Amino acid sequence: MTYSTTEKTDILNELIVMAHADHHLKLVEIEFIKAVGKRLGMEATDVDQLLDNPDLKPSRPPKEFTKRIIHFHRLMLMMHIDGMVDDSELQLLHEIALRYGIRRLTVLTLLDMMKKYPHGEIPPSELLAIHSQPNN
Repeated sequence: MTYSTTEKTDILNELIVMAHADHHLKLVEIEFIKAVGKRLGMEATDVDQLLDNPDLKPSRPPKEFTKRIIHFHRLMLMMHIDGMVDDSELQLLHEIALRYGIRRLTVLTLLDMMKKYPHGEIPPSELLAIHSQPNN
C-alpha cells in the first residue's frame, strides 16, 4: 500500500498522540512507532523528529477505507502494546473512531476480537469482515 508523505506523518502523529494519552510514553511504544515509520519507508531521523516534537492535534483520517481500517488497528495495537489500557486511551480511541466514521459497536467488536489473538493482531481478512458488517 502506498502512502503520501502527509499520510505517513499523520499516521505517526496519531500513534504518538495515542502513546501520550495515558501520560506515560514507554520505550515499547517508541519502538512500535519507529517500526511503523520504517515499514512506511520513513527516514529514522524524520520519525525521531516527530517523536521529539509531536503534533498533538487531531490528524486527518485516511481517505481510503482500507487505509483507515489498517491505521485504526495500528492505534488499537498501540493502545494495548504496554499491556495496560487506560481509560484516556479508550476515550481517545472512541473519539478517533467517530472521526473515521467507525461505529461504536465495531470498536467494541474489534476490542473483543483482539483478546483472541496473540499481541492483539487481528488477521486482515477478519478486520475487513468486521468493518464490512452491516450492523457494525
